[in-house]
Amino acid sequence: MKVTLTILFFLFLTIFASGQESGLRTKLVDENYTWRTVSSEQLDSLYFDLQPIQNIKFKSHFRISLTGQIIDFYSSDNSKYYGKLTNYSTEYISVKNKDNDYDQSKKYQYVIEQIDLEQSKVENVVEKFISTGQPEIPTDTLIASWQRNFLHCNGLIFQFNINGKYTKQTFNCPWGQNDSVEFKNIILDNYQTLKSTFQLDSLHDSFESKLPKGKTYSRDGYRMMYKMTDRQSQSWKKSQPQRDYMKSIKDTVDNYINSELKKRNIELNKIDCFEDYRLTFGKNGKLKNVNLAAYDKPTLKKSFGLIDYLEDKKEIKKCRRKIKQIFRDIDFGFLNLETEIYRTFSFGLNNEIQLRDYTIY
Repeated sequence: MKVTLTILFFLFLTIFASGQESGLRTKLVDENYTWRTVSSEQLDSLYFDLQPIQNIKFKSHFRISLTGQIIDFYSSDNSKYYGKLTNYSTEYISVKNKDNDYDQSKKYQYVIEQIDLEQSKVENVVEKFISTGQPEIPTDTLIASWQRNFLHCNGLIFQFNINGKYTKQTFNCPWGQNDSVEFKNIILDNYQTLKSTFQLDSLHDSFESKLPKGKTYSRDGYRMMYKMTDRQSQSWKKSQPQRDYMKSIKDTVDNYINSELKKRNIELNKIDCFEDYRLTFGKNGKLKNVNLAAYDKPTLKKSFGLIDYLEDKKEIKKCRRKIKQIFRDIDFGFLNLETEIYRTFSFGLNNEIQLRDYTIY
């Protein structure tokens, strides 16, 4: 009876999800429930309605957690297996930082999609997991020479509940391990089989194509994706020739400016100019505007009182004048520019010049 109720529970989730617009549903982020405060199993339960597999009374239940995807395989008789994929992404919104006047990104809600996986493929993958001994592999902390000091490298989590025996395996950055590390090849081969069998990348791309436009999303909290509105997409396409042109002359412009700057003996005369300044060059090849980057603009709130605030503004005026002086004789009008050119200019700790191009081509 418990097994029947559990299967009905999964069927209910499918019906519920399909009843939402585009097969998606959302769950607001609760700041009291994060990876810092509760377990990953509790997060899966709260946000994705995925109960801990220790508590679901299937004869066998496998759960594989990837970045932006969770795969469940389950069976009531250890013979016939079913599968479900949970795609998810986090929507971010901009909020005012209480300590300054700048906007910052904040998690707002999860967007979730659940779909059934083809049964014959599920059983093939389950068979491979079992035949390769994946459920018996120790977690990475118990594997000799397994390295865990990687930055921005995702991991894999396998959970198995087979005939009441529960195991959990966490593998931090398996892609970055030496080939000699034990079990690496089995883990990655099973992972690749999982991805290719179900075309997981394509399924997540399809999921992302359904996400509402005009919003920012991330599947890992590090790489952000903004989905343009239809109007923004049209404008972006319309400006493509301009961006292509700017890209075609990028190296020529950068090389010329850097070459001219090296000819100048630039001294700041005790001015502190560590901020980023946005430079706009007109079609005539001459400097047109020098504007301080928004995130570097001084505010009274961030300053140590009114006097400090006024001193910062005074220093910035000196820096803007200095930059205009530096670029006074730099002229690449010989390029017969078709559009304005933008660069970011700043000074390093030792007054070395830094010229950067933040144009999105």
